[in-house]
Amino acid sequence: MVAKINPDATVIPDKAEVWLILKQDVPGNNIAAKIPTNATADPGAKGWEFSGLIDDKKGIPLDPSGEVKEYDAFGHPSFRIKFRKGKLKSGFTALEYNSVTRKVVLPGSTPDKLGIPKDVQIYVLYRYVDEDITRVWVALRPALAELKSHGGIVDGELSFAEITVHHTADANGDVFKYLDSSTDDDVTKTFTIGAGVTAYTATVGDDTTASLTAKTAYALQSAMRDLESVQALDAPGVTVEGPDGGPLVATFTGPVPAVSATGTGGTVTVS
Repeated sequence: MVAKINPDATVIPDKAEVWLILKQDVPGNNIAAKIPTNATADPGAKGWEFSGLIDDKKGIPLDPSGEVKEYDAFGHPSFRIKFRKGKLKSGFTALEYNSVTRKVVLPGSTPDKLGIPKDVQIYVLYRYVDEDITRVWVALRPALAELKSHGGIVDGELSFAEITVHHTADANGDVFKYLDSSTDDDVTKTFTIGAGVTAYTATVGDDTTASLTAKTAYALQSAMRDLESVQALDAPGVTVEGPDGGPLVATFTGPVPAVSATGTGGTVTVS
């Protein structure tokens, strides 16, 4: 098999935005209620505040780090290696000094005052666009917003405020919720194959696969990709994941007609 490249899978951002919410403005830290419906929805409708212009050269940097721990034995150096204490920082460099950035750039005790750097906890939403695809990252936990550097007041020079965002992970080890406009209309179907099933077919709209005996993701995926109704979708049409025997989860790259399955020797349900 010849390896195929997919230039469309690269990310070359044309535009990026940073939106903020102070921790105290998210009741009960229920950030789920603040997550936009999809990648192109207006974050402002959920209470997010737009930070304004950001530096294009610095962009939105990501700084992953951690500790690589090597275990040595007599005559067997590095017989095992583990990674621990993983950390992630992100950030942005604000070019506007407005009502939103004032909340993280030397905030004072009142709106008409500036203060020393302090502990400011925020939720952050990053949105970036690559041609016709919009992607959004929403922080799942509040993070420290550190004022790393400031451009000060210099004759004829553009001032700036460089913010480093120190993230913490949730109980699952996750940092961001990811939204992608290219998958907003994806359809997911779960195939549950009964233990007694010896053969089965899958039907998408008016098209039915050949009879399958292998209860594997690869077998189901290959069969459905041969269907005209699936080939009419954006490539690859469908991706199937799951353990041998099921349940097998099929993700179609767009709206599809009714999806069903028929089993021999047992029942195959689609939900």
